[in-house]
Amino acid sequence: MTHARKQSSPREPSASTWLADLPSSVVVFLVALPLCIGIAVACGVPPERGLVTGIVGGIVVGSIAGAPLLVSGPAASLIVPVFEIVSQHGIAMLGPVVMLAGVWQAIAGRLRLGQWFRAVAPAVIRGMLIGIGVLIFASQLHVAIDADPSSSFVDNVLTLPGKLAGMLSRGMAGLAPALVGAATIAMLIGWNALRPARLQLVPGHLVSLLVVTSVTVALGTGTRVLDISPSFFDGLEPVSVTSLGVLLDASLVGRSLVFAFVASAATLLTAAAIDQRQTHSQADFDRELQAQGIGNLTTGLLGGLPMTGVIVRSSVNVDAGARTRASTMLHGLWILVFVVAAPEVLELIPRASLGAILVYTGYKLVDVGALRELYGRGRSELVICLITLLGVVFLDLFVGIVAGLVAAVAKLVHTFTSLQVRSEPSRDSNVHHLHLAGSATFLRLPYLAQVLDGVPTDRELHVHIDHLDHIDHACLELLSSWNQRRRKNDAPGMVVEWDELTDRYREALTGARPVAPRSMLHLVWGEWKRVHRAAAAAPALAERWLEPSRVHVGLRAQELRDVVVAASQLLAPHAGQPADRLVAALLQRPEGHVGLGEGVSLPHAPIEDLQEPMVALVTTASPLLVDGDQADVFFVLLAPEHDHHAHLRALAHVGRLCHHAGLLDRLRAATHADEVVAAVSTAERAFSRADEPGDAGPERLLAVIEVDEHDPARIAELVAQGFGEPLRLSPGDEAFRALRAVVRGRSEHPLLVIPVEAREVNVLQALLREQTHLEPGALVQLHLLRSEQPLEPLGGGAHAR
Repeated sequence: MTHARKQSSPREPSASTWLADLPSSVVVFLVALPLCIGIAVACGVPPERGLVTGIVGGIVVGSIAGAPLLVSGPAASLIVPVFEIVSQHGIAMLGPVVMLAGVWQAIAGRLRLGQWFRAVAPAVIRGMLIGIGVLIFASQLHVAIDADPSSSFVDNVLTLPGKLAGMLSRGMAGLAPALVGAATIAMLIGWNALRPARLQLVPGHLVSLLVVTSVTVALGTGTRVLDISPSFFDGLEPVSVTSLGVLLDASLVGRSLVFAFVASAATLLTAAAIDQRQTHSQADFDRELQAQGIGNLTTGLLGGLPMTGVIVRSSVNVDAGARTRASTMLHGLWILVFVVAAPEVLELIPRASLGAILVYTGYKLVDVGALRELYGRGRSELVICLITLLGVVFLDLFVGIVAGLVAAVAKLVHTFTSLQVRSEPSRDSNVHHLHLAGSATFLRLPYLAQVLDGVPTDRELHVHIDHLDHIDHACLELLSSWNQRRRKNDAPGMVVEWDELTDRYREALTGARPVAPRSMLHLVWGEWKRVHRAAAAAPALAERWLEPSRVHVGLRAQELRDVVVAASQLLAPHAGQPADRLVAALLQRPEGHVGLGEGVSLPHAPIEDLQEPMVALVTTASPLLVDGDQADVFFVLLAPEHDHHAHLRALAHVGRLCHHAGLLDRLRAATHADEVVAAVSTAERAFSRADEPGDAGPERLLAVIEVDEHDPARIAELVAQGFGEPLRLSPGDEAFRALRAVVRGRSEHPLLVIPVEAREVNVLQALLREQTHLEPGALVQLHLLRSEQPLEPLGGGAHAR
């Protein structure tokens, strides 16, 4: 179930916040300066072109951005297309193409297409980034030995041995650039691995560049250095009116679309990632897209490189304590002041050192772990990624992206045209079994109808849909009409298992008439939006809601307060509030502890000024007695004070997660925070695929929930977050009357029906109890039935009013 993303207005800087954000702006400036220069050199353009992009990204885009803490500037993801334009069309064509890319972005933002740029298959994005990393690595190896790279991957690979041989033939003079590059990479890796805790914000590439530059100046190695104009503005070549005529060239228009697509996708994915790292602001994606368009229009006019929101600079901005857009704007100002006041300092930087930094950047982009993760989601996802990757590396960035998108659409088409049907009679009863796997759509409707017509008229049909991924309204109507026709002829009808009751069957059970999709195109497009726009929806918790910095393993605690204090200290930096305030909020609520059974406790509290729910996880060295229950695993939840629904959905999310098979054992066995995060991530992925590995035959019950007729949707959404979409029944439904008689209900309140495992009942009861605590007056009454015998009640469950 998806929910609209809740966006907050960007927090505007005041006089006090300008001063507060000053330190973070200096840190971001120190990170951005060498990257702006290095990316420009990698693109084959003067350093001034990268620096002006950093200045515009900070001052112009920072002042109007929809993501205030996002830092924009030249990015490694655009090195390849920029280098291709400069190599094939000349540097004069760069500015007009970047300007046109900005126009496309501004139009897309104006049309509110910001979310749609994020609706791209993750396998395509991953393949694109890995392919770009391969290209950067291969080309910048040449720069790291003071040679000029070629325009294609194959040429760079084939010419590298010859250049290495030439370097060795020149003796020490030839080896000097390679030694500079190797020293840069060694220092970068060493700093990242060994830097002191108090210097965590100082980036490795800055340290390595400063040290290596200082050594080369002192030793006079003779390696090539940057060529900087005496005046910064002399190195810029603003676009002239006459040069805009080149945009009539269809190939350059195509390049501008590539720039716009890659820059927009990278920016909005980065904005979403930054949202998860802080609670001070939340991105407005459409406004951010317009801001990026204005930024690229401006930097293109000045002859600069295209820009995107950059994850490295933005993460440093957040980690350095930035709270408003003032930090982003000030960092752009510091770049401008530096290049105007001291351009001669930049002329000391060895090109080989910058090339080595980008070799390391390319290496980091080639994320082999991501390939393994994609393979774990299915071989088809890995194939899509590899198609994109190979297209980017061996053909062209645009061709690779298009090939990946075509492969992703082809996968959806295959998914919706693949239906396996196994029809077989039961050997010991008058039952016929029909097993469906894959996708039942109108394209396979004739085949399904043929199979149904072959079912003997004297046998009851049991339809098994455990492995059915999708069913559309046309096939649903076929099953429903077949069942009705059999019943009218006094023949045995159709049975669908209780634990398969889901939203797909609601319309059939309540008598609504489904309508088939108009075409395969509509079907595929609808599923594309459902699958790939999932990232745009607001889940109960942020995607990376549990990080090692929010985990305490093996706490030696005597009482619940010790756990709450430890968790509050972990959460305080993320909540932006003092730890003692969080402790007070968690301990002052008598109903603030939820015992989930199996040794799990969930202390929680609403917190003023909190933007989104957040969780810390604490395990204790020995169990504690909490409200009569033994507990040694504690999920401590903070939620926004005035958003009870977000609070309850987060409770549901964590509560269901705690019943993933094996999770609690892994949490108790963990000795490091990383192990805890890995265990939780595994459980999350299992639930996201709806394939939790569990016992062979867990006992299942049918939960029937009476709810207030004025707002059944809120309870249904809450239940869906933890247990899946419930069936909703109203007094006009035949099934409603039958169930009301079974549970001995006397009211006409709507019913929600959901299958649950027996071990999940206490989670559901706790969730509904918290609903009545947070929203007093709401009617919630729970009844439990055996799912395999739906007319045998187990008795009334917890209820409150």
